[in-house]
Amino acid sequence: MLLHGLTNCPQQFDELAQLLHARGENVYVPRLPYHGHRDRKTPVIGKLNVTDIERAAGDAARFGRGLGRRLNVCGISLGATMALWLAQTGGADNAVAVAPYLMVPLLSRRAGLLLMSVLATLPNWFLWWDLRRREQTPPDYAYPGFWTHCLAQCMLFGTVIFAAAGGSEPAAARCTMVLNAHDPAVNNGVARELFRRWRRRPSYELIVWDDLGKRHDVIDPSTYPEARTHVYPRLADLLESER
Repeated sequence: MLLHGLTNCPQQFDELAQLLHARGENVYVPRLPYHGHRDRKTPVIGKLNVTDIERAAGDAARFGRGLGRRLNVCGISLGATMALWLAQTGGADNAVAVAPYLMVPLLSRRAGLLLMSVLATLPNWFLWWDLRRREQTPPDYAYPGFWTHCLAQCMLFGTVIFAAAGGSEPAAARCTMVLNAHDPAVNNGVARELFRRWRRRPSYELIVWDDLGKRHDVIDPSTYPEARTHVYPRLADLLESER
């Protein structure tokens, strides 16, 4: 099961899904709530909240479990955070979380959560991902911007995982957290903080890739063609059913 990122859609994983299917895997790429609309500036994504995210992860996992003997999940960004939630709760047998969106850069988790809590109570503003390109921001099947409430809710969903990790060990048999050392969009320090709570599990691994450049989306070949050679083979190995 492949979980796309915030403001993207299943098309983000299309080529990787085909590669995994050619290797003999059943592949499911669900569309996350409020994503994938034709109107790329739709305000509906501003409604996304923690309950929506948690429910979408659980529903997708229950469907995915009917497709094979084991459920291997890979997500990027918000999808990676959902994969971590499934690792914590046992919704997946093997989870691979690429660049999880647990916190924005530069802020500590405490300061960031305070900011996001305030942001969630303020008016819901639309912001461009790329202020120079605006509507022309690629890819053309993803939203070119985001609403501040949904960004805050994505960060607050991370607190659900931290709280669960503080009370119990993660239930998935395997989990790999993959970080881009030069990711400009997420806080790798907060991701490491969560992983430290799971350090007692020998089958859990933290990998930092230093050869991907300064980018967050290392999956979509329409914006990062090198993903086909630099990322896909490594992720395919991490997702092998019999590992």
